[in-house]
Amino acid sequence: MTQNIIVSPKADLFSRESLYIAGQWTTSDARRSIDIVNPYTEQVIGTVPEANEADADSAIDAAVKAHRSNPWQTMSFAERGEVFARIAEGFRARNTDIEAAYIQDFGGVRAFASYMANQAAMIFSEHQRFAEQLTAREWREGGGERNLYLREPLGPVLAIVPWNAPLVLAAVKVAPALLAGCPVVVKSAPEDPAVSFIFAEVLHDAGVPEGMISFLPGRRESLGDIASRREFAHIAFTGSTASGRKIMHSAAENITDVTLELGGKSAAIFLDDLDPSEGAKLAVAGSLAQSGQVCTTYSRLLVPESRAKEWIDALTSTFAALPVGDPDDPNTVIGPLISADHRATVETYIESARADGATILTGGKRPDLPHGYFVEPTLISDVTSDMRIVREEVFGPVITVQTYATVDEAVDMANDSDFGLAAGIFTANTDAALALAPRLEAGNVAINNFGACLATPFGGYKQSGLGREGGIENVLHLLAVKQVRMPMTLPV
Repeated sequence: MTQNIIVSPKADLFSRESLYIAGQWTTSDARRSIDIVNPYTEQVIGTVPEANEADADSAIDAAVKAHRSNPWQTMSFAERGEVFARIAEGFRARNTDIEAAYIQDFGGVRAFASYMANQAAMIFSEHQRFAEQLTAREWREGGGERNLYLREPLGPVLAIVPWNAPLVLAAVKVAPALLAGCPVVVKSAPEDPAVSFIFAEVLHDAGVPEGMISFLPGRRESLGDIASRREFAHIAFTGSTASGRKIMHSAAENITDVTLELGGKSAAIFLDDLDPSEGAKLAVAGSLAQSGQVCTTYSRLLVPESRAKEWIDALTSTFAALPVGDPDDPNTVIGPLISADHRATVETYIESARADGATILTGGKRPDLPHGYFVEPTLISDVTSDMRIVREEVFGPVITVQTYATVDEAVDMANDSDFGLAAGIFTANTDAALALAPRLEAGNVAINNFGACLATPFGGYKQSGLGREGGIENVLHLLAVKQVRMPMTLPV
């Protein structure tokens, strides 16, 4: 194998010839390629290199060297924060490219594209603010002693990023690690790799030193079991619960610290003070953003039994009227799924619901469109708690609706899940919602809202994850505390 270092990558947004390894753009004749397929047109729109085990070795070796000696390590938190300001500005300057990657590579709708692009800039801006609050040295008194505490980078970090939010979820992992002084190797998803190249360009232009960051787009088969590498001090993973188990097993061999943000089967409780027609509109964003390809998706809607027909009619008519089609059209609400394979998986869940005796109120099939990996927004009723459609994560626009008689029953239904990532409460009574929130077994509870705030700690309960990402707490987690004990003064 030969590897060459080049000054800059090929300029085309979806066709690249080099990978960003340890702060340099490199080419190699041993790499396979990844075709970028537009989920709407189903056409190949570009090709990028796929990282291999040799690339992983290079990235990890550079991360280890950077951890031991790198200009970044001698910088103060505030000085790193100044670089973060340039990174945030870089993302804002590349807004148009990021939107194009989101729409054409992932199939996300234009109405949501600007939000996704701005989130990365927000995350780095917030970490610039965190930098002002951090200190590397602290004297403490306790137990009759005065000791020095040092906060030092934990070590190289492996960030494994999923395909449903490749920019934002990479930023959530990279920002705290770099601020803590930890070199980062980003394993990015092969399903939609285009934005990882933009991320690399932004960091490079902002002045992040060589060795501190690498991006490896590729499959496990190409990269090997990278999570088992003993060089990593921490692994930050977002993805399915099944994959999280494998990551945790690999990390356990080396007692590697992990943060896992995994699957969800989140419930939204609609209280009886809401008008169903208004509540149905509120349900759309939390349930069908990115065509349901969001880990915090409200895939179980719980509505009052006393107004069941009103709620089901309102939800059915709202779902049925949602525009499905070209994600580049600003009026489109439901875009395509990421791939034909994923669409087939989603369709399997719909068929399982039919076989179990559930009722498809609307949707349940592909729309009458000439191309695109679409599934219509699907609402399903007459479900029971033991059905797959209620218990397993679908990760598509397939939502169940159930009724409850009392709020206590609604809480029991919401908590009757192996997952605990998110929950929603929709009501005009904020006090009632605040009283209800502590009873829900979920790491993120939104009131008349959805998702999680990425600037503060977030994560899941039960099989939805381990640890928390976001906030200054994430940075502190990546800072090892060293105690320097001073001699005791002995009595004469």
